[in-house]
Amino acid sequence: GWAGGSWGSMAIPRIGQDVIIQYVNGDPDQPMITGRTYCGDQLPPYDLPEHKTRMTIKSQTHKGDGYNELRFEDELGKEEVFIHAQRDQNNIVKHDDTTQVGNDRTERVERDETISIGQDRLEDVARNETVSIGQNRTHEVGNDDSLSIGRTHTITTGKDRIEHVGNHRQDLTKANHTVEIGGHLEQVVAGHSTLQTGEAIRHTTKVYDIQVSESLTIRSPAGLLRIDGAGITLDGLALDFKGPVSQQAKGSQRMTATSGVPEPGEPICLSCLLKAIAAGHNMIPMEGAS
Repeated sequence: GWAGGSWGSMAIPRIGQDVIIQYVNGDPDQPMITGRTYCGDQLPPYDLPEHKTRMTIKSQTHKGDGYNELRFEDELGKEEVFIHAQRDQNNIVKHDDTTQVGNDRTERVERDETISIGQDRLEDVARNETVSIGQNRTHEVGNDDSLSIGRTHTITTGKDRIEHVGNHRQDLTKANHTVEIGGHLEQVVAGHSTLQTGEAIRHTTKVYDIQVSESLTIRSPAGLLRIDGAGITLDGLALDFKGPVSQQAKGSQRMTATSGVPEPGEPICLSCLLKAIAAGHNMIPMEGAS
């Protein structure tokens, strides 16, 4: 055997095993077990000569039917190193650990798995990777998180999706951007909102309701339309109204026909203008005495 001070090999014979005994200096009072052997009721772990190329170290659970085993198979084309742990298996590596697999690798954990890495981790997959999770998943990053995708990125959410951004958010789309919403859209902006397009803006809807608490201004190179608490102000080089011309005056209001040129900056009655538009009339009701 192999023996040293608190190190070496150890295999204590079990009850019922056939042992080989030698005597120190031939003294029968000093027997020494130097080995064990198989016999009629103590057969090898595997049938012979069927497994003649197999070498094994196989134990048996004390007062049980289990076993631990380290086995080597040396038959050509079937070479194998087999390890069986009846219960727990613990591996301790004081420094580096390297595993190299020439073909496929399969790992199955029946219950939980915990991996703890003290510093960095690098994972490199040459082709495809698939991750399937039956229930929940939590992704927590202490600092920054970067995702780079060479082609298409698809996200499918079966129910709700919630995003919380603690500071700024920036979305950059190089080509077209399409948003389709099956229900309603509500946007609440605490500060200001700016929309800038290089070509045109088109809105198609049934009812368009704009509500402002102070003023509304529509501005173009030819002039502006401003609606505020004082009324409606049209300011431009020329005002051109097409269609039949009519004049009406009620109470203290006076009407200015569209055949003439209104005085720029003169206030206009908002309610009268809306009524005239609804009635199909093309005229500008001016505020003031008739």
